[in-house]
Amino acid sequence: MVDLKTLAPSEMARMLGKPEGEVGRAVGEMMNRANANITESVYQRLMLRANDRVLEIGFGNGRLLPSLLALAEDLTYVGIDRAETMVTEATAHNAEVVAAGRASFRLGDAEAIPCTDGSFDRVFAVNVIYFWQDPVGALAEMRRVLRPGGLSVVASRVSAPSEEPPPFAKPEYGFYRRSREAMLALHRDAGFSNVVLDDYQEMTSSPDGATRAQTFAIILARP
Repeated sequence: MVDLKTLAPSEMARMLGKPEGEVGRAVGEMMNRANANITESVYQRLMLRANDRVLEIGFGNGRLLPSLLALAEDLTYVGIDRAETMVTEATAHNAEVVAAGRASFRLGDAEAIPCTDGSFDRVFAVNVIYFWQDPVGALAEMRRVLRPGGLSVVASRVSAPSEEPPPFAKPEYGFYRRSREAMLALHRDAGFSNVVLDDYQEMTSSPDGATRAQTFAIILARP
């Protein structure tokens, strides 16, 4: 059994950005627990309609997908992730909807989305923008694959002024936690014409039993 508490901060950052192998599978399970509430909040903000085509960037092990597919009839879902382990895990976890043609999981990068222009009604990403080497390029790709009138939703943690980020959340480890203002600016630089910030906060318990608030920036943007 993998003990994630023993991972060095640099290794934890690497695995969060690209979960691989046995450790990556353990990280995927951890992310399900940590991201469940913010992911559900993003699902609600997608305002899904019957027959929408939906793209997710960075789906982890795919265990949270069923609650998305339950929100509207006849959705078609495509996920891309740069970790082959996660593609394998997500495909296995969702074998039934994959076989039915309702979902597919592909290996790929946000900076070069392997999909045609204007092929999705909704595009979203939860807690993965930290790892994009070219965030403006990735967001421009998300805008490219959106149909006219489509919607992009991107969520990420932001820190309070007095809050110390976790040891792994450092630029030297390839983990960039950005401010609300920076997130808005990145979307505008990517060419989105309608960009709105929607703050989200949830309470979480730390290993020592203390309860603290986590604040997220959720950016809703239209091409």
